[in-house]
Amino acid sequence: MDNRDFCSRAIAKLAIRGLEERPTGRMLEQEAPVLTRLANGLRVGYVVDQGEHLQYVQRRHLMAEGVSESDLHRNAIANLSALLRDRGVSICPCGDASIVIFDGHFEASLILVDALWDEALAGFAPNGFIITIPNRDILAFCDSGSVAGLEEIHRIIERGGPGDDQITTTLYHRNPTSRDWRPYRG
Repeated sequence: MDNRDFCSRAIAKLAIRGLEERPTGRMLEQEAPVLTRLANGLRVGYVVDQGEHLQYVQRRHLMAEGVSESDLHRNAIANLSALLRDRGVSICPCGDASIVIFDGHFEASLILVDALWDEALAGFAPNGFIITIPNRDILAFCDSGSVAGLEEIHRIIERGGPGDDQITTTLYHRNPTSRDWRPYRG
């Protein structure tokens, strides 16, 4: 694959547990993946589709192209939004919760696309969203006013179980004013 404009093709992807943002052992600083920490404790990595695999954007890519981390972040979320517009999502009921089906790689990352929550899914949770993103390919939500929905969300976390692609077992709720996700303390 052509590596020109590598950073401009990046897609935002929530980082799994264990992905190192700092060099370890023999890894050089420029070989470390670019990971942006969000205020809620989650981290966003950036990947480029190389045909048969996704390749993380590394510090060396930013330096080679003269791209700032904030520009990379903004552009990669725009690319994820475009991917969502092109492919769309399916919403599958799961008891009193719902599961978002996308492509098997970016489900959890869809929390970064405001239009999905502000427009497409707004009618699903009139009292606000509570979500779980236990793995990269699991995004489930319920209405914050649904006790049964919260119970189902906890069952989804249990079924997601530990794996290589774990993100978090923390529940998050969306602040509709600031449009950010915060740990749910219900």
